[in-house]
Amino acid sequence: MSTLLLYPPITDPTSGYHSLIYLETYARQQGFQEIDIIDTNIEAFLYTMTPNQIEQIKQHIRMRREQLESQVNLDAAEQMELLHLWKSEHFNFDSLQTAVATLRDERAFYDYFQYRPAAELLSNWLNVLSVLGYPGQFAGFSLSIRSQFNLMSSNDMSDHEITKRVTQPFVPYYQEILFPHIRDKGYKTIGINVTYCAQLPFALALGRMIRAEFPETIILYGGTEVADVWKYLTHKSEFFTIFDVADACVVGEGESAFTSLLRMVEEGGNFSPLANTLFHPKHELAAPEELIVYQPIHDLPTPDYSKLNWDLYLSPHPYVYYSPSRGCYWNKCTFCDYGLNFDSPTSPWRQTPLDKIVEDLRVLSRQYKHIYFSVDVLAPALLLKLAERLLEEKIEIRWGAEIRLEEYWSPERCKLLKASGCTDISVGFESGNQRILNLINKGTQVMKIQETIQNFYDANIGVQVMGFTGFPTETLEDGLESVQFLHEHIEKWTFGGLGTFVLTPGAIVAKEPARFDLHNVGPYQGEDIVRQLHFENPSGQSLADQDTLNEAKKKLVKNHFDRPWVGGIDTGHTMFYHDRYGTEIVRVLHEGDHTASVEEVYTLNGMIAEDIPHFPVEFLFSGGNLDDLHHVSTNKQKGLMHHEIQALLRERTLQRADSVTELRRYFIKNDGTPFPFPEAMIDFLTHFSSHRSLSDLLPQLPEELREVYRELWAHSVEHHFIRPLTQYDQQPIPTTHELTTS
Repeated sequence: MSTLLLYPPITDPTSGYHSLIYLETYARQQGFQEIDIIDTNIEAFLYTMTPNQIEQIKQHIRMRREQLESQVNLDAAEQMELLHLWKSEHFNFDSLQTAVATLRDERAFYDYFQYRPAAELLSNWLNVLSVLGYPGQFAGFSLSIRSQFNLMSSNDMSDHEITKRVTQPFVPYYQEILFPHIRDKGYKTIGINVTYCAQLPFALALGRMIRAEFPETIILYGGTEVADVWKYLTHKSEFFTIFDVADACVVGEGESAFTSLLRMVEEGGNFSPLANTLFHPKHELAAPEELIVYQPIHDLPTPDYSKLNWDLYLSPHPYVYYSPSRGCYWNKCTFCDYGLNFDSPTSPWRQTPLDKIVEDLRVLSRQYKHIYFSVDVLAPALLLKLAERLLEEKIEIRWGAEIRLEEYWSPERCKLLKASGCTDISVGFESGNQRILNLINKGTQVMKIQETIQNFYDANIGVQVMGFTGFPTETLEDGLESVQFLHEHIEKWTFGGLGTFVLTPGAIVAKEPARFDLHNVGPYQGEDIVRQLHFENPSGQSLADQDTLNEAKKKLVKNHFDRPWVGGIDTGHTMFYHDRYGTEIVRVLHEGDHTASVEEVYTLNGMIAEDIPHFPVEFLFSGGNLDDLHHVSTNKQKGLMHHEIQALLRERTLQRADSVTELRRYFIKNDGTPFPFPEAMIDFLTHFSSHRSLSDLLPQLPEELREVYRELWAHSVEHHFIRPLTQYDQQPIPTTHELTTS
């Protein structure tokens, strides 16, 4: 009996995730040999960059723009579409394959002058692809929770037309590559793993398409996001309205449940009640009385990553995940509501024996150098013993992990971790205010946190910090203490910073609101997959306080990118750069800001574009305007659903301008951001479309312009409007004329 496991878009394209690896390896240990894995996340993304697909996208951009510009007026949805079509028309299509090659080539990858434009372009490619779905639907390699649809609405996620449109950029891959493969192999069972919220609409649409193409196939869903939908869904009866084509969904830990399901299918498809598993009502099976069961992990087999095609990923090295523990040994933080938990901040704490961990790492190290310990948190005593064993047994790996900032980590112990291969760690320091730390029940002291971060820094281990402001009862002064703490030690940590507190239903804070002076706590109206709650906190911060804090927090930003690129916490690329550059990583990323030379040849980091005749860009409804609509609604404690958003967008129309005056010019940066610069700035930037140095340009200018151009050059280098010419730029950049007439 053959089985196929699928990992759907949209998420990190730099490495394969480990969830399906653990399932397949465990199932093979139990006797199921015919299991294939396809990472459709990376395969579908790469397929969009094949020559035929690029030509089809270009054609769509041209035709759809012509249609919209011929209309008498545009509603707000059409305005957003036209804006994205205009930006997409000026995308550097010819450099896509160069960008992919840059991230796979070791020498180019570690040259940040080449890395940065490659990562910018590939992130922006998703914005181009969004014109096939909901324009602007992607937020990096993720989705915005609230855009033209709502990921917290069962109505929206149950709507086949919505999920089909979201996944439209990847449908050609499904139809032309994936489905013929499924047909050829004749899989009896197909499992779809959904780890992140942003994968949900893609996973649902993919399952629905598979059901239509292969009606007799058994379809299974599992993963953290499937469990979260079950956990957060207000009316559990709606669960299979969302997962409507599933035969069964695993809503707890999956290894035993998955193999039990395969055995039932193998024995004729007669399902019976099963722990951690919900069956579609058509099977007429009630859930077991004890639905969620946590299994021991000490006897899990060593994960085998050989079924992933590592050549596909956008990285120079494989980056594998390994999970030696589950849950959190502390498990007391009052804000936490994480993973497969149902009655505590995280799932119960379980840990693999040290000897088993060492043997697993010995096996993995034969093929993989970079290993991330994918856990809620690692226990310090075990980690120290593991470091000793790695050194004793000469197991050569580079590793990173999430840990607690315990006083336990002395200078000597941090040096031992470094010697064993530790490149970077991530830590939830949470707050720089002791009263807030006590309310969180973090069990740490601000002064000791400072010392521990210093110890890791001295050992040349990168420290990625995670914290937040806005915890209940936190005042403006309390929040500024956190900002000040990180700013005072800004040289000692590499990436991270301060987010904003979000109240989730499973957190102790939500269960004991009076203890934290919370009032009017509840879900946003209309959102029944309740991932977050609204609340009032009279003793906390005002809106003005929050604005002040948000401005202060901007000064802590060091990275140009978030996940999945360098600068994103716990990414493969961040580990690779930490391994290469240690705690000097931030200096390397900003080296160009301080070493720019007027003798060096620079190139334009984007394109010059003319305004849209009849529908000027400055008047078009944008993604920022859509965010404002959501913000107004959430302030009224209401979430907007797809049909409500569309109604609001239809109300906002823009009339076609009868006469066309002189068209304004814009600079569209490589990352897709348009800048309405003055003509003098546009003229300056135009000089660099043909690659040149400032020293070469200045003698050709009138004397009165030279000082102005020196200032514009410095400003443009600082803000990455121009960048040093590298091997990345060997391919020609297409002009607008070439793009629109090809």
